[in-house]
Amino acid sequence: MRMTVPTPLGDIAVRCRPPFPGARPEGTSVPPDAPALLLLHANPGDGRDFDAVLPALADRYRTFVVDWPGYGDSTAPEPGRVTPEGLVEVAERVIDALAEEQGVREVAVLGNSVGGYVACRLAEGPRAASVTALVLVDPAGFTRQTALTRWFCREVMGRPARARRLVVPLARAYLGRLGTPSARETYARVRQLPHDERRLAVHCALWRGLADPGFGLADPAALGLPILLLWGSRDPVVPAFLDGRRARRELPAGTSSVRLPTAHEPYNERPGLFLRHVLPFLENPRAVTARSVKPPSRPRSR
Repeated sequence: MRMTVPTPLGDIAVRCRPPFPGARPEGTSVPPDAPALLLLHANPGDGRDFDAVLPALADRYRTFVVDWPGYGDSTAPEPGRVTPEGLVEVAERVIDALAEEQGVREVAVLGNSVGGYVACRLAEGPRAASVTALVLVDPAGFTRQTALTRWFCREVMGRPARARRLVVPLARAYLGRLGTPSARETYARVRQLPHDERRLAVHCALWRGLADPGFGLADPAALGLPILLLWGSRDPVVPAFLDGRRARRELPAGTSSVRLPTAHEPYNERPGLFLRHVLPFLENPRAVTARSVKPPSRPRSR
């Protein structure tokens, strides 16, 4: 099932996932009053990036997967207008539509990269009462802005002529080993980005938005809800030893922090390991005590 949510940045596609076929015994399903979960992907990408973990999540939760404007099945009539702050309004419109069309009054939000930034902004904005918990996966918004980072966002990744040459090698680095079908499919989609002028324009506009003076969180320490922070120790985009440490310092003291032996998208690279941390948290967010977990000394099986 798919919803379409009109927004100022385009018509937003939202996949609504009950249990996958075979995930539960025949004749059973997630009840209509089951907890809801909203998934927000990174830039570039689309909701299919979560496909490796979606069956396990949709087996327990009413799961809603967003395609950001210009990505997946969502439109972006003016791709240059898509900004991180604009995505916050998009997500607010989605939450309103879930309430009106699906009866969803409360939702946990799982966001990666710019999706993690949007998740935080939802929890500190006018829809905060609707957000029950956050799962932040290598979230944006915790990088210290300097002249160098602003230049990189605006003049390198924010310019199509330059980003066209860099987006694929960067994706190859932040997707890690490409050891899963999901990671390989995500990479295959990114490889098409330099040839798609509209998607490339969205990608660059979002990068430029990271350097805007208004970009940032008001007061992360004041977020008054359960938070699970996941960070890949090999993330080349938002490094764990810089951005990850800063996120742990700035988020509330009760935040549960986990460092994984992955790059930027652990749900793609190590879906089993990712779910071993995420599912217990979502089951009872307030029961998870604050902790900091280091990567295992030896790789575990997926």
